[in-house]
Amino acid sequence: MSRARQRWSWPAARLLVVPLLLIGAAATPVGAAVPVEPPGPALSVTDADLDRALTCSGDLADADRTPVLLTPAFSTDKQSYGWNYLQSLPRAGYPTCSLSLPDRGYGDLQVAAEYVVAATRRMHEAAGRPITLMGHQHGALNGLWALRFWPDVAPVVEDFIALATPFRGTATSALACRTLRSCPPAAWQIATGSAYLAALDGPLPTGPSYTSIATVFDPLIVPQPRASRLEGASNVLVQDVCPLRPVEHFAILGDHVAYSLVLDALQHEGPADRRRISRLTCFRAGMPGLDASGLPRLVVAAGGAVTGALTQVPATSVGQEPALADYAR
Repeated sequence: MSRARQRWSWPAARLLVVPLLLIGAAATPVGAAVPVEPPGPALSVTDADLDRALTCSGDLADADRTPVLLTPAFSTDKQSYGWNYLQSLPRAGYPTCSLSLPDRGYGDLQVAAEYVVAATRRMHEAAGRPITLMGHQHGALNGLWALRFWPDVAPVVEDFIALATPFRGTATSALACRTLRSCPPAAWQIATGSAYLAALDGPLPTGPSYTSIATVFDPLIVPQPRASRLEGASNVLVQDVCPLRPVEHFAILGDHVAYSLVLDALQHEGPADRRRISRLTCFRAGMPGLDASGLPRLVVAAGGAVTGALTQVPATSVGQEPALADYAR
C-alpha cells in the first residue's frame, strides 16, 4: 500500500467519521421510531383519493368475523353490491367495506390495484386481523395484482374470492378492442393475451385461500370455464352445484348458489368446496334477504353499468394496452 493510501486508513479517517456519527446521533432522539416505508411499489394515488374511494359498514375494530373488501368492475360499488353483498354480508356478521373508483374501473388496472393495497392496509390495521378480498369481474384482478406485487398484502389476507373473473382473459374484449382499435385501458387489459394478464400469471402468492366462482352462461367472460380458471384456486361453476342453472354475468351477484359458495369460503379454513353445498340451494333463486325487489334492482344495476359505459368509454379509450409498470416487467 502506498503512503498516500496509508494516510486514509481507519485511524486517520475516523477523525472525520466519528463527528458525523455524533451529529447523526444528536439529530435522532433516543428511542425514536425510525419511519419505515411500506414494502412494494410506492402508491401514485393521493391519500385523499384513496380515502374517498373506501366506504365501510360497522366498526372494524369490533369485528368477530373476517372483514370483507368488495371491489366492483365497470360500475360503482353501490351499483354492483348495494342490492346484494353490501346487505347480506353485514347481516351475516361480516364487517364489509367497498371501493368505488373515480373512473368506475375503466382506467389502468395497475392504478386501480393501489386502491386495494391502501384499503387492505387500513382495514387490517383497524380490525387487527386478516381480511378477505372479493371482487366481481376485473374487480378481483385488482386484488390479485395487489397480492402479487405488494409483499405486505398477502400475509394479511385470509381469503380471495372472485366472481365471473377473466383470469385467462375474455375473447369478447379482445375482439372488440382489436376490431375498433380503441378501448378503455381496463378493456385492453382483460382481453385474452394481454401483457397485463401475462404479468399476473404464475404461482399464487402464499397466504390466502383462493376461490373462483363462475357460470357457463356468462356472455361477457368467454370462453367458460377456461376464462375464469385460476390455477391453484378452487374453481367452481354454479352449474357444478346445480346443472343448467340459468345464471349470467350480472345475476351471479345475487345468486343463492354463488352466495352459498362465498359463505362456504368465509366460514371454513381454505377455499370454497362445492361438496359442502346442499342441493337444496338449487331450489332458491336469490341470496337470503334478496326479496322481490332484487330483480328490478339487478336491472337498475345493469342499466347503471350501461349508462356509465356511455360516458366512460369515449372519455377513457386509448389505442393500445397501457404499458406495464417497471415493477411488473
